[in-house]
Amino acid sequence: MRFLYPNMLWGLFALLIPILIHLFNFRRHKLVYFSNTAVLRSIQQENAKTRKLKYLVTLLLRCLFIAALVLAFAFPYHPEKQLNVNTSDNLIGVYVDNSMSMKGQSQRTTLIEDARQSARDLVHKLNPSNRYLLMTNSFEVQNEYPMNQEEMLDQLDRMNPDGSPADMGEVIDRFEMLAKQHGFNSSTLFLYSDFQRNTFDLSAAKADTALQVVVVPMVPEYKSNLYIDSVWLSSPIVQPGLTNDLNVRIVNQGDKEVKGLPVSFTMNGAMAASTTVDLEKNGEVEIEMQFVVDGTGEQLCSVSLTDHPITFDDAYDFVLSVKNKLNVVELGSESPYGSLVFDDDEQFHYTLMEPSRFDLSALSQAQLLIVNETANLNETLLQTLLDAISEGASLVVFPALDNPKNNSYLYGRLGLTLMEVDTNATATEDLALQHAFFSDMILDLPQHPDLPKVKRHIRLKSNGIPATLLTLQNADPLLLSEQVGKGQAFIFATALSPAWSDLADNALFVPTMVKTALLGAQAGRISYTIGTDKMLVLNDIGLVGDRRFLFANADRSFELMPSSEVRNNKVYLYLNDNLPSAGFYELLVNDTLNRVTAWNESRVESRMDFIDRDDIEPEFEKAGFNVAAVLDTTDLATDDWVEAMARQSSQWKLFALIALLALLGEIVVLRFWK
Repeated sequence: MRFLYPNMLWGLFALLIPILIHLFNFRRHKLVYFSNTAVLRSIQQENAKTRKLKYLVTLLLRCLFIAALVLAFAFPYHPEKQLNVNTSDNLIGVYVDNSMSMKGQSQRTTLIEDARQSARDLVHKLNPSNRYLLMTNSFEVQNEYPMNQEEMLDQLDRMNPDGSPADMGEVIDRFEMLAKQHGFNSSTLFLYSDFQRNTFDLSAAKADTALQVVVVPMVPEYKSNLYIDSVWLSSPIVQPGLTNDLNVRIVNQGDKEVKGLPVSFTMNGAMAASTTVDLEKNGEVEIEMQFVVDGTGEQLCSVSLTDHPITFDDAYDFVLSVKNKLNVVELGSESPYGSLVFDDDEQFHYTLMEPSRFDLSALSQAQLLIVNETANLNETLLQTLLDAISEGASLVVFPALDNPKNNSYLYGRLGLTLMEVDTNATATEDLALQHAFFSDMILDLPQHPDLPKVKRHIRLKSNGIPATLLTLQNADPLLLSEQVGKGQAFIFATALSPAWSDLADNALFVPTMVKTALLGAQAGRISYTIGTDKMLVLNDIGLVGDRRFLFANADRSFELMPSSEVRNNKVYLYLNDNLPSAGFYELLVNDTLNRVTAWNESRVESRMDFIDRDDIEPEFEKAGFNVAAVLDTTDLATDDWVEAMARQSSQWKLFALIALLALLGEIVVLRFWK
């Protein structure tokens, strides 16, 4: 144990005062005369022993009081808590949390600016010969080499304030790796962060005894926030000229109720809808906003509200892709039925394709794929179909006329086993009106509806949990629906030929086929999250020839060339760097616009829930880290490092408590010891 103010120990000479008082007791004695002194002599001898013991205990308590008080003012501390910052083989790391929550208001400016200035003061005061690493959530390569003092100060000035959330354990693990990689025997890491609970995860880091951690909590002035958590469509199909429903979840992360909060929805810069909402304290609400899309193509949309000072999550951008025509590809040698449904409809682009001469590009861009009763598919084509529907397309399968078992491989991949062909005539008995497939397609069903009649059908045994949409009188399914990845497969148990059924002539056939096409045209991914989504999958890019991809914002102030590879007839784009801010980014292929994507900041830090200052050090120590101190930015601004560190490990409170207990003990002895 050492003392911050050792000169205060001279005060221990004050212990002589109570000792002298007890040695030279100058109290005057009062004489009392008694006629018989024999009894008094025995009482006096007994009381003298008790009085001496009482005086001795009082003396010890007074000495303890003075000694503990002097030691408390001398500021005792543990010398092992000193920082190892000025040795040649020690690397100094400075982590500045540059996530969005650090833009919160502090007492002076913002948390991140306070952290930046404190880090500058820290580097200025340390030995100029030290080596530094600047750690941020962006993990920028240019900061991950040992820098001198001047370079470190320059990088602090250039630091990007718009980083994505990162787990604390990931940051520490990366710093430890870099310290070992550059050959340093020991290291000290200063952590500037608001220590949000959602990102305070130390499981990714392995505690190293050579690492010394100094924690600098940044405390926000306000701990409430209103934000848009998520946005989704009620129906996955966006149709031009019709009313569509948009759902918005809004969260109030604060202790005050909010009334009449304005929420606006813009499309291509123009107001599409607006409303107001009321939110309970620490509550959330889901609202529905209706809108109409006039044209086709990509609609750039945004839902926003107004809230201060946390603003990064006040808007949610997304893109609605409204297709001009839906691509329908039917596989088979002939099709008198599919062409009648889709060929003359302006909403669809219909193609009949021979299975032996299929076009891979056309299949990957189709919203509806039909396998009719004349198709005989090989395994390569079957796998291509399965890949297409897993990415969101719809697949309709009819049994083959000549040999229904020709496509048994496809049935097997869809979780079905073809048992036999049933030649007994029957009719449709039940229609699943409560299923989402029919719920918005059939508003009212007559008491005795005209449902399809079947002369023969295949009996299917399910190996999974498909949905039965149409059921025959003998309880066999006529139409099954199976989810495959992002798309759906619809399997008919009967063919369209009159020798099999009257399905093609039934009033239910056309709306059923149109609905399957619309499901294949669902909106799909409407937005992405910065820092989380690192890969985009494109299935509508030509695979022949050279391709050059480029991500750029509208004014071309930011451009990024992602790496790419082709797998399973798809193009995979990898974003190695984070986008600088939320908004809309164009994807250009060979300098030609391919699509527009919307990107939003992660909502991980939207909830203002922070680790308490007193709990930070125990959490680090529980994970095995050596925490040298938990400091304030004001501590780091002082020139006396010894004083700042000693105050963190000082035991003065313990000695002050001992002094108070000694004083209380003396009062009890003098008052109650008779």
